[in-house]
Amino acid sequence: MDNQRLIKLATMAGQIILESGGEIYRVEETIRMILKSYNKADAESFVTPTGIMVSLTEEDGTIVSLIRRVQKSNIDLEKVALVNSLSRELMETQLPLDSLEKRLQEISDKKPYSIFFQLVMAAMCGFSFTVLFGGTFIDALIALVIGICVRLLQLGTREIKLNGIFINIIGGALVALLVHLFTRTIPLSPNEDIITIGSIMLLVPGIAFTNAIRDILMGDYLSGVSKGMEAFLIAVGIAIGAGTVLALLGGV
Repeated sequence: MDNQRLIKLATMAGQIILESGGEIYRVEETIRMILKSYNKADAESFVTPTGIMVSLTEEDGTIVSLIRRVQKSNIDLEKVALVNSLSRELMETQLPLDSLEKRLQEISDKKPYSIFFQLVMAAMCGFSFTVLFGGTFIDALIALVIGICVRLLQLGTREIKLNGIFINIIGGALVALLVHLFTRTIPLSPNEDIITIGSIMLLVPGIAFTNAIRDILMGDYLSGVSKGMEAFLIAVGIAIGAGTVLALLGGV
C-alpha cells in the first residue's frame, strides 16, 4: 500500500473537519481511525487550530510524516458529520484509496447552503432570539431585517478575506447603528436593548466557545485555550463595535 498517499488522504480528512469548525480532538481521532482502518497501528497525529502533523511507521521501520498548514476556517457542520461518518464506515469496510480520495473530494467540494437560505435562517435567528428575550412582535420584525443585513455583511467581508475580529467589530457597529435608526423611525418599538441583544446573537462565537470547552475536557489544553481566546477576542470585537456606535449616538 502507498503509505504516503494514505497519510495525505488521512490528513485531508482531518483538514476538512478542522476547516469546517470541528473540534481538535475529533480531527485527531478521525485521522487515527482512518490510518487504523488500513492496519497502520503505529500512527500518531497532533493537531492545533492552524496545523496538522501526522506520522506513521512502515513495516521496514521507515517513518512517514506530513505537516499541513490550515489557514481558512468556516462553520460547516455537515462536512464534519460526513467525514465523521466516512471514518467510521472505513472501520467496517476498507475502501480502495482511489475511492477514499473520491469520497473526500466530494465532501470537500460540497457547496454550502444557498445565499437565500442563509439569509432566511439569519432572519429567523434574529426574530427568534428577540422573541426569546421578551421583545414585541415589532421588535422581532426589526431584528429580522437586521439579521439579514448582518449576514450580508458576513458574506461580503468573507469574499475579501477580512480578519474575523474586524468582521465582528464592523458587525457589532452595524447592529447598533441599525437598531438606533429603526427605533427612532418606528415609535412603536421602544425596546432598543432587546433588539440589540437579539440581533447580536448572530455574531456570538457559540461554536468556538463550545469547541474550546470540549477540547479542554478532552485534555487538549493548548487547543482549548487557543479556541477560548479566539472566542473571547470575537466577543471583545463585537463589544467594541457596538459600544463605540452606542457611545457616539448617545451623545447626539
